[in-house]
Amino acid sequence: MEICDNFLNKDYFNGICDFIMSPYFQQWAYCPKVTASDKHMNNSNYYFIHRLYEGNKPVSNEFSIIDGIVDQLKCNCLIRARILLYTNVGKFVKHGLHTDYDYSHKAALLYLNTCNGYTGFENDVKVESVENRLVIFDGSTPHHSTTCTDEQSRYVLSINYF
Repeated sequence: MEICDNFLNKDYFNGICDFIMSPYFQQWAYCPKVTASDKHMNNSNYYFIHRLYEGNKPVSNEFSIIDGIVDQLKCNCLIRARILLYTNVGKFVKHGLHTDYDYSHKAALLYLNTCNGYTGFENDVKVESVENRLVIFDGSTPHHSTTCTDEQSRYVLSINYF
């Protein structure tokens, strides 16, 4: 696992955040559960997603906002890129463990805002959501997301690649 604080140039990072967190960015899809293992959880286990890249092609007109990130990660092959939005549901929710894909690949999570949410791994390893922090790990490693209770929402840019 690799953690890099202040991953992006401040101006580029702020531009991405200003765009995504703007009330004019309304291209969110509702997902009623975070992982298949969360089917037993209650109504507070949902999130919103904006797909940028999937199925070997860009699937959003907004895909170009991550060009600089993809370049900086030195991606040889992009698998998937998404923006994740977890709303504050009035309580802290820890989602179920999952893997992104069954095969070894790189997963990069860029936290767009600071909050008390985190990405958790087995053995109680936690990577806190800190603005402009990037964590890179093997996406076939079990991990989980959380909501937050100290901010209105938790924003994460998720990229899977080789």
